Order: sequence, then structure tokens, then C-alpha cells
Amino acid sequence: MRPEQFLTYLKELLPNARTFAETGEKKYPFGMVIPRPSGEDRWQVIGQLSPAEKHDTPAPATTGTPTEGPPPPDTAPAPVWLAATLTTAAHPEIAAITVWPTTSGLTIDYHNSAKTFVRAL
Repeated sequence: MRPEQFLTYLKELLPNARTFAETGEKKYPFGMVIPRPSGEDRWQVIGQLSPAEKHDTPAPATTGTPTEGPPPPDTAPAPVWLAATLTTAAHPEIAAITVWPTTSGLTIDYHNSAKTFVRAL
């Protein structure tokens, strides 16, 4: 899943979220602002293609068993909350989600070997 597709998916999953383009943010090409009870979380989104993909061709969807888990508590730290939200949604392209241990962010691994890196700003 490429960054553009991931942002579209996040907008469908979290209707109150806004892309950086919608907020006027120009420093990062891909990103999302997600409102939560504790305030707004700002995320930069970076994609890594699978070894078989090329930037100039559409990315075919590769599905498999989705990640699953419980819904996140509203008070969870931002990366834990976002990871749990994505896990609960059980998208069939997502194979695994890893919260970074020392920096605020997460890695999303897809069944086609592509990755999305989501970094808190």
C-alpha cells in the first residue's frame, strides 16, 4: 500500500482525520492530522515499495490474514493508539504493525513485502 492509498484508508477509517494537504502543510508530502480526546496527533507517512514494485506502475493489492486485536483505549500513547486502531480494523493487506521502541512511530508491514513508516511529528 503506497502512502497515497494509506492516507485514503486512514480517512475512511477515521473520518475526522485530515491530510496534510487539507491542512495546508507543505513540508511533508504525505501526512495526517488525527484528532483525539488528548489533542491532535500529527503523523508523517513514508512508503517503501516491495522489491517487485516500481514507482511508475500501479501497486497490486496482495491480501492475506489481517492483523487483529482489541480496540485502543483513548488514553493510550499516540503510536500505541494508532497501531491498535489499525489492528482492530483488520485490513487484509496489512500483515503486521510494530510500534517503535525508542521513537514515536510505527512500521506497517504488508503481505506484498512493502512497508509504511508512520512517524510522529
